[in-house]
Amino acid sequence: MISQKIMALSTLRKGECGFIHRIKSHGDLARRIRDMGILPGTRITVLGRAPLGDPLALRVADTTVALRKQEAATIFITN
Repeated sequence: MISQKIMALSTLRKGECGFIHRIKSHGDLARRIRDMGILPGTRITVLGRAPLGDPLALRVADTTVALRKQEAATIFITN
């Protein structure tokens, strides 16, 4: 059996990717994240970070989105 490592999206570095495992946010933030296409099973790649490390630029499907580090910490991925 192959074990998959689950980690917060905010811990990934530029160029790293994974698949959304779960989202632990609620209310308006959870809806906003879903509206951007960030859903369980979706592949997500970190394109880069702003000079001070926040926000993150992410590639979800064929779209580039930006999330604050605090928001990305509520999204868990597997490799």
